[in-house]
Amino acid sequence: MNEAEAKPAPSNRKFYLLVAAFLLAAALTGVFSARRGKSSVELWKEEMRAKGEKFTIAELLPKRTGPATNRVEELVRLGKLLGSSSRALSTIEHFRYLSNGVAEAAWMRPKLGLSAAAPGTTGRGAPSSMVPYEWEDLAAEVAAMKTTLAEVHALLAVPDRDTGWDYQQRTPMPKCFVEKRHLAQWLAAANTLALHERQPAQAVAHLTALGDMLAWHDEDFTIIGQMIRVAIGGMALHSTWATMQAPGLTEAQLADLQARWQALAIKPAFARALEFERAGVGERIAATCSGEHSFVDIGAGMTGAGKIADGAYGLAWRVFAAEADELYYLQLMQDQIGTVRKEARLRSWADIQSDRAAIHAKVAALDTGRGRMLMVSRIAIPNLLNAGKTGTRYETFRELTVAALAVERFRRKHGRAPASLSDLVPVFLPAVPVDWMDGKPLRYRLNPDGAYTLWSIGEDLKDDGGDGSDAAPATRTTDIWDRKDALWPRPPP
Repeated sequence: MNEAEAKPAPSNRKFYLLVAAFLLAAALTGVFSARRGKSSVELWKEEMRAKGEKFTIAELLPKRTGPATNRVEELVRLGKLLGSSSRALSTIEHFRYLSNGVAEAAWMRPKLGLSAAAPGTTGRGAPSSMVPYEWEDLAAEVAAMKTTLAEVHALLAVPDRDTGWDYQQRTPMPKCFVEKRHLAQWLAAANTLALHERQPAQAVAHLTALGDMLAWHDEDFTIIGQMIRVAIGGMALHSTWATMQAPGLTEAQLADLQARWQALAIKPAFARALEFERAGVGERIAATCSGEHSFVDIGAGMTGAGKIADGAYGLAWRVFAAEADELYYLQLMQDQIGTVRKEARLRSWADIQSDRAAIHAKVAALDTGRGRMLMVSRIAIPNLLNAGKTGTRYETFRELTVAALAVERFRRKHGRAPASLSDLVPVFLPAVPVDWMDGKPLRYRLNPDGAYTLWSIGEDLKDDGGDGSDAAPATRTTDIWDRKDALWPRPPP
C-alpha cells in the first residue's frame, strides 16, 4: 500500500471534523436548552415591552390605517409610460445655487442649454446622435403627455397612504421606486415649463401633484420607502422655491402651499420604519435559531466551502453566539429608534449628536475581535447616519419654505416684510418655524433695503449670521447645503 492509500484524503478528514462539530454543537444545544431559563433576550424584551415597545410585525400592524388594496399598479403603469417618453427631462437642473444666498431657477433661463439623443434614438448611440434640447423640445414632450399627466394628477390627488403589502409575508414587497422617480421628474419639469411660459395656475397644479406624492405611502413601513419620500421631497421643495419667484401667484395659492408643507413632516415615519425593520430581522433570527433558515439565508455572505460548512457553523453560532448577537442587534436598533424619535420630538439635530456618536461606536465595534462573532448584527444593522442627515436637511428646508411662504403672505397684506418671524403668529403661522439643526427658531433679519435674510445655522451648528458662502471649495450647486449657513435663497438681481 503506498503512502497515498495509507492516509485518509483531506476531504475525508474535513468530513469527519464536520461530523464531530455537528455532534458537539447538537449536544451542547440540548444541554444548554435544558439548563437555562429565560434568555437575556427574553428578559430584555420584557423590560422594553413594559415601556411600550413592540417586537413583532403582528404587534405593529394594528397601527396601519390604509386599505388592504391600493392603486400601485396604476402608479407603476403611468410611471413606466412617462419614464420612456423623454429624452432629457431627468437632466434639467430646476434649482441652481449660484453664490452666497443667491440661486437661480431653470425657468428663468432663456435657453435650457441641454443635449439629448436625437428623436428616434435610444440615447446610447454615438456622440454624433446627440442634438440640442431646448424649451421647445420640452414643450413638445409635455404636450404629447398632457393626457397622461392629467391622469397622474387625478391619481395623486387622493393618496394611497398604505402600500397594502402584507409585511408578514417573506416575499419581497412590490417596489415602485423607479416609477415614482419618473413621475416626480415629469411633474417638476412640467412645473418648470409652465413657469417659463408664464402660466402660474398650471405651474401650481403640477407642484401640488408633486407635493401629493409625499402623502402617497407615508405609511410605508420600510426604510427605503421613506428615503424615496425624502428624495422626492427635496425635488418638490426646490420646485416650490422656483414657483415662489414667479409672478402671478395668488394669496390662496400661497396659503395652500404653506398648509401642505406644514403637514409633510417625514422624520416621524423613519422611527416607525425602523420598528418594522427590527421586527422583520427579529423574525428571521428566530427562524435561523430554530433551524428553519440556514445561516447563509440571513446573509452571512459565505460562499464555496463556507456554504458546505453552514450546518456546522450555524449550529456553533446558535450555541455560542446567537443570544448575544440577537441582543446586540436589538439593543443597537433600540438606540437608533430612540435617537430618531428624540430628534422628531425635539426637532433638533444638535441634541442627538452624542446619541449618534454612541451608535457609531457600537457599529464600529462590530469590526473588532468580539464583534466579528456577531454576524447577524454585522449584516443587519442599517447604516442610517447619512440617511438621518438627509432627513434632517429635508425637515429644515421644509421649515424654511413654510416661513418664506408666510413672510410673502405678510408682505402682500402689509406692503412690507415682517420685522421678525414672531410677527407672523398667529395670523399667518401657528408658531415660529424651527431650525431642525438646533431646535431653536429659524434665524431671520429684516435688512435696511426692505428685503430679508432667512436661514438655518447648518450642520456645523454654528450661526454665521446668515453667511451663505461655501463652507469648502467646489461645493455642489444643486441645493442650499454645505455652506456656512443654509439660507433661503434670493433670486439674481
